[in-house]
Amino acid sequence: MKTYLKIIGIMFVLCLAIAAQAQTVIGSWLSAPIPPSPANDEGWSRGQGGFGANGSIFASSNSPAFFELKSGVAAGYAQSLVIHETGYGNVRLYISLSAGQIAAFTNNSKFNFTLSVPPGDAGTPSGYIQQVDFQYNSAGGFHNGAPSTALGWSETGDTGNNSSGQPIFYYSSTSPARQQVVTWDYSSVKSTIVGSGFLQFVFVFQTSGGELTNIYINNVTLSGATVPTIIVDQFNPTNNPYAGTNVYAEGTITNIYANWFGSAFSNVVWDSTMDAQGNPNSGSMKVIASFGTNGLGSQFLLMDKGPNFTYAGINPPITNGLGLLTFQCDVKYDPSSPTWITGGGTNYGQLRFGVVPPYGPQDYFGNVQISVTNTGWVHVTLPLNAGLDPNLLSIQGLIMGMDGGSFGNLQGVTKFWIDNLAFTYTNVVVVPPTVMNIAKATPAMRLFAGSAGTYDRQEVATADQSQSWIGGSYPVRYSFTVKNVPTTINQTHIFLIPANSTPGASPYGYNGVDYTATNGLWLTVGPTGVAIVSWKTNTPGANAYDPTQGGKVALTITNSTSVGTWTLTFNNHNSGSLTAPGASPAPFTINDPNIDTDFANPLVAYFGLQGNNSPGTYEDWTAISVQGVSGVNENEDFTKYPDGNLSSAWMNMSGAAADLVIISTNDMPAYWINWNLPATGLNIGSSTNLPASQWINPAYYSDYNDVNSPRGIPSQFGPNMWILLPPDCLPTVDGSIGGQIAPKAFFQLSTDVVNPPG
Repeated sequence: MKTYLKIIGIMFVLCLAIAAQAQTVIGSWLSAPIPPSPANDEGWSRGQGGFGANGSIFASSNSPAFFELKSGVAAGYAQSLVIHETGYGNVRLYISLSAGQIAAFTNNSKFNFTLSVPPGDAGTPSGYIQQVDFQYNSAGGFHNGAPSTALGWSETGDTGNNSSGQPIFYYSSTSPARQQVVTWDYSSVKSTIVGSGFLQFVFVFQTSGGELTNIYINNVTLSGATVPTIIVDQFNPTNNPYAGTNVYAEGTITNIYANWFGSAFSNVVWDSTMDAQGNPNSGSMKVIASFGTNGLGSQFLLMDKGPNFTYAGINPPITNGLGLLTFQCDVKYDPSSPTWITGGGTNYGQLRFGVVPPYGPQDYFGNVQISVTNTGWVHVTLPLNAGLDPNLLSIQGLIMGMDGGSFGNLQGVTKFWIDNLAFTYTNVVVVPPTVMNIAKATPAMRLFAGSAGTYDRQEVATADQSQSWIGGSYPVRYSFTVKNVPTTINQTHIFLIPANSTPGASPYGYNGVDYTATNGLWLTVGPTGVAIVSWKTNTPGANAYDPTQGGKVALTITNSTSVGTWTLTFNNHNSGSLTAPGASPAPFTINDPNIDTDFANPLVAYFGLQGNNSPGTYEDWTAISVQGVSGVNENEDFTKYPDGNLSSAWMNMSGAAADLVIISTNDMPAYWINWNLPATGLNIGSSTNLPASQWINPAYYSDYNDVNSPRGIPSQFGPNMWILLPPDCLPTVDGSIGGQIAPKAFFQLSTDVVNPPG
């Protein structure tokens, strides 16, 4: 599949280059429409009563009577293949593997699939469904027999009815929905099959008489080959993949690993005396936390993004999220650490692992409770499923922490070591995007409504805290210019918030301080041009424009457009006007008898947007102005920024800091490329010729210095991946770093992008 888009001599090509796979899918049935068509059967047929094919599973003779697709019936799968078995082997599932699949069978050692059954209901009598037989045929001969432990079969999940490795589900009117993952380890018989020119499989099921005829099957795969690993940190004194120039032996581990929150945290150090492999030339990370009462904390959360999120924990981010299999590490506790007694015995409390999401709060993907009987290193393996957790699609940082109050009532000093942080993955699924775009970029401040948190704001706030109109040189004006406002954006806004009315230690509070603050004056503009000037006093946890929450509306107008320049003007301490794009000023009055104290300095001005369930959309802002205040007057022209850094006059207060992107004049000419998810294991490669001998990561041309995501590195905003390619990331005539930009270039979305050394 190829798509060409020509933008002033630059072409964009979509190609899918399949990398070496650690796992091969031979039956997913996720791409077939409902109702299905034979073209989407993935090579599967109805099996004959003897042996062989009897037409596509989706042929009209077989579907929907014997096979059909249903959505949302099996946990973890968007849709499933349904087999309507009415007795013994009446509906058999057959496949003859292709040459490529036979090669994958040779390279692997396990055959896997997921079986599920629906819940019973009032009309369901007692009975059973079981996989009664599995047949395979090759040049080595025909074999059949019930799955059994002796033949290498095993299952996980709802296996309580199984018999010696045979998948069985008993059911009744009160049975819940159940599921099990079935694995056949064919290592012992592979030698009789390897080298065959053909290989065929048949599933045979049996029900107790047809009372419940539905059995769901998903994710038929081959696995067992060497699984590739992404090493995050082995805590060597030097040369850790994501440590940058930090040398742990010099104590710089605290540049990367820092406490996010929780007063139980005491310290983190690099310990050269402890290594999970006993390597004298390596080491590990030692974490110390103090739990308990009398002022001691109950929890901590360590992250690898440095103090105040100043370090890129995993850069480039791990973007093959749907291919991730496990997170792994090694952990060892000091035996003097406080313990927790549970039904499983005595342990050191719950150690949780997760990711720093691109949007929203922390996200834990698993935990471990290490028994006091384990006095040495314990290898931890936690399964990952990005299909169920979108925060795993693109991982930019890790978190690890303990809650000694909720999990154990820990009292005392906990000490433990962590080593060998890693992810395992597979390129089993390479899903192409269905929508891709390339466009010229223009200088502006782009605010992505990329947050998965419904109420997150993307906004900037004045560093100066004397931004109140009270005591200013009237008229006082607050103004912004926006080039585009998507129809799905909830609001574009100005928030004027007194610093002494905000909870928390910081005068800026946090994202959403407008809602939690006791006092505030708001201008909110909807995508259709409806604008509201509102205010509140002594009302924390409320929207200023909602009278039912104690808010007060001073003005409501409907303008013909929300795009353009909006100006909020105060002519004196309690009255002013709102000027919408292309409209005359509309007057308003703030009827607050205590306005001079309720809105006095220190006051911070916030400018931005709130998406509310519109992730991935964005606004481009060209200007912000604050004039007439007693503090610093602001006059920000984002079309003239020389670099990609926000001016020191402003604080990035977005729900995720990466949601704000400055496109500068030095970025010209630059290009935005975006594509929709899920599109796994893919990255942008570039070349100056077609056909290309290799596809180069555009970041190479900047010597990997211009990789502040999404500049030079793809970044996820909502359902799309975005990358900004400034001039230093464009291919050069001779392929050199920093050379003359080539007159034409080709970009490929691919799995085999090359990263030459800088």
